[in-house]
Amino acid sequence: MSNELDSILEINSTRKEENSLQNYGNQKNESQTPLFLYIPISRLILLSILSFGIYQAYWIYKNWWFINKRDKQKIQPFWRGIFGILFCHSLLRRIHEDKEACSIATPTFSPNGLATGWVILMIFSNILSRASGIAGSIIAAFIPSYLCLVPVQNYINTVKEKRNSGSQFYDWSFGHLVCLIIGIIIWFIFLIRLGS
Repeated sequence: MSNELDSILEINSTRKEENSLQNYGNQKNESQTPLFLYIPISRLILLSILSFGIYQAYWIYKNWWFINKRDKQKIQPFWRGIFGILFCHSLLRRIHEDKEACSIATPTFSPNGLATGWVILMIFSNILSRASGIAGSIIAAFIPSYLCLVPVQNYINTVKEKRNSGSQFYDWSFGHLVCLIIGIIIWFIFLIRLGS
């Protein structure tokens, strides 16, 4: 009888250890799963300028992509990036109200104010780029709509650093390179037109 009891206790103890190790592994994997796009602020600014704002659409797409992957929602991140003007408010609100992120750090940015500012600056930039002459297009490239995304990216970076200290930034992806190449081509065309 005592042998049977010892066997049962040993089996239960082994199962508890296995479950504990499995739960630890799951918690470790969950904490390693990115909540949002974790990039340096300098990359956001530089690629926004070099790509004539195209990178900002990629930034919106990629953050929706991380949300979709983590929460398994039925959204299409690609189209949310393409139509960023329509989905910027909901993205910034989603980041601001994210329960896991808020449990790590309290957001200090205003999602509605920043999103509205970004939309206004993007519309103004597009209108200005269509003005006659090349000067309007060059000035439009330097309208700092990306500054409305900087506080959000700063918050994302703070959450990621507190959640996983020593984390590596998101690597340069194919999307980053496409934005950069398109931007360089556009700048090259503008500089040629400016010289003629």
